[in-house]
Amino acid sequence: MKTAAHPEPTAPRRLSAEDRREQIMQAAARLFTERGFEAVGMADIASALGTSRPTVYTYFASTETILEALLAEKLEHLPERLTPLLQPEQPLAFSKIFLALLQEADLLRLLGCGGGPLFRTQRRAFLKAIEERLRLQEKAEASASLHGQKRPATLLPIVLNLLSGMAYEQLTRDDLDGAELAAQLEQFIVGGIAALGQPGLGDLQRG
Repeated sequence: MKTAAHPEPTAPRRLSAEDRREQIMQAAARLFTERGFEAVGMADIASALGTSRPTVYTYFASTETILEALLAEKLEHLPERLTPLLQPEQPLAFSKIFLALLQEADLLRLLGCGGGPLFRTQRRAFLKAIEERLRLQEKAEASASLHGQKRPATLLPIVLNLLSGMAYEQLTRDDLDGAELAAQLEQFIVGGIAALGQPGLGDLQRG
């Protein structure tokens, strides 16, 4: 009597190079933010994936190159996400920019997971991405003097560092309310600009 043939077990689908690369990046991102960048090695990433170090090295030369790829991916679309908040005909709403930054939780956590030179460079790139979209450097040149007073060159970096720093603080603490903090930052920044006797950043955006 002929017995029915049993179907051959299906072999697990082999990941494409692109999928494997993304898998490595996501595992690394999780470890970087959980343990801190400097505490994670290629062996840790391989172990988290249940694979070998040579497999990870096939796609990335070091943890630094993985981090660079992660940050480049996160930064790529940041300016366009901010575009709706930065229309030239309306003043800047710092509270809305702050709340938009809170939506970039993965990026902020990655930028906060280490303290070496690479992180300083990438944090500058992050702030530059926002600054370029604001187009305030060009506006500052056209409006360098208003009411006889020169706008300090440090004003924009101070504002951007404050917004991004407080966004990271809010993400890593349980005792801060995002909406309340956004309103306080708006009041603080606008009041600070007024106290300096300087043109508002929103005026420069409209100028």
